[in-house]
Amino acid sequence: MNPKKSFIIAFILFSFSILISCETTSNINPKNVTHNHSLSTNNKNKKDDLLIVDLGDDSNKVYNNQTLVIGLMLPLSGQHYRVGRSLLNSAQLALEKRGKENIIFKIIDTGDEEKLLTELYNVLNEDIDLFVGPIFTNKVNRVSQIIKDEGIPLITLSNNSKLEDDGVYVFGLTLEDEINKLLHFSYKNKLYRYAVIIPKNEYGERIRKEIEKFKNQDAALKFKYTQYDPKKPDFYAISKKVSNYENRKLNLENKIDQLSKNESRKAEEELKKLKKMDTYGELDFEALIIFTQNYEELSNLSSILPYYDVDPKKIQYMGNFIWGKKLSLKEPGLQNGYFTSLIIEHKKKFNEEYSIIFHSEPHSLASLTYD
Repeated sequence: MNPKKSFIIAFILFSFSILISCETTSNINPKNVTHNHSLSTNNKNKKDDLLIVDLGDDSNKVYNNQTLVIGLMLPLSGQHYRVGRSLLNSAQLALEKRGKENIIFKIIDTGDEEKLLTELYNVLNEDIDLFVGPIFTNKVNRVSQIIKDEGIPLITLSNNSKLEDDGVYVFGLTLEDEINKLLHFSYKNKLYRYAVIIPKNEYGERIRKEIEKFKNQDAALKFKYTQYDPKKPDFYAISKKVSNYENRKLNLENKIDQLSKNESRKAEEELKKLKKMDTYGELDFEALIIFTQNYEELSNLSSILPYYDVDPKKIQYMGNFIWGKKLSLKEPGLQNGYFTSLIIEHKKKFNEEYSIIFHSEPHSLASLTYD
């Protein structure tokens, strides 16, 4: 096999073992964001060629004389520019720390719709071995066929498994990975009856499809779904539906009416307890899966659900990587829950180094280009 081709394959395989990926739906308002400080590395902090290095000692020994040229596609303008800037900063940080020059990045700005394809074709005129990026599904769809036609491998920074194709690689924590890991863990912990809160869109349908696959493994597994419109979610209505609140409230009224006709001491004591309650009767699920696409939705649900008697002390709350945000971990309603996440300690050192250099917190995707 051609040594350079072997090097490219080694890079792809190595990337799959260390990189993490998760698609974000957050909207960034440039007017409200403080720009990151850029690291000065031999005047390379412009959108020119960046050098990043080190696939591990063994790779350097075998391919020491090979230079890998990578087209790196990041949103350096537009509403998601802070994500791209953070990724670019981390690549510069890697360059500064490693100090070798066996990988060259050719940068393409995916944030400028009008110039994206022009920049891509300009880069394709050079000897590109591999493309990394873009982050978002719509951008991947726009460039992937052009890159495939050139016979160049593409490693996307998206977690959308539907993008996988010949020559197009999706790696890291995909939605399917999250669901399967979560359900296998809860199943081992003998949880069989679930309520599921998901958005009413393609993302939600992917979740439902994966859950239904898992459900077929055991007839004892039960799932009931509550879907919401992510464009105008009514979190009170969602919470009431999940908890079957109206029926349980009616059950309480009927029980109180029934006991009121009984003059026994026992009935009187039970009445005192019931009058302090909002609903009567157990929930028909023992675990609650909440898969939202942003932190705000999760925060609203975790605050309102207990108000409708979905008590996180009695019901096992479960969720996706969104829960790993620092603010989510402080939510009282999520204190006893668990969620999918990559090993947080692996990123801690990188986050600390990044913050010292750039005087800002790295975006959750920033370690992709550092790795």
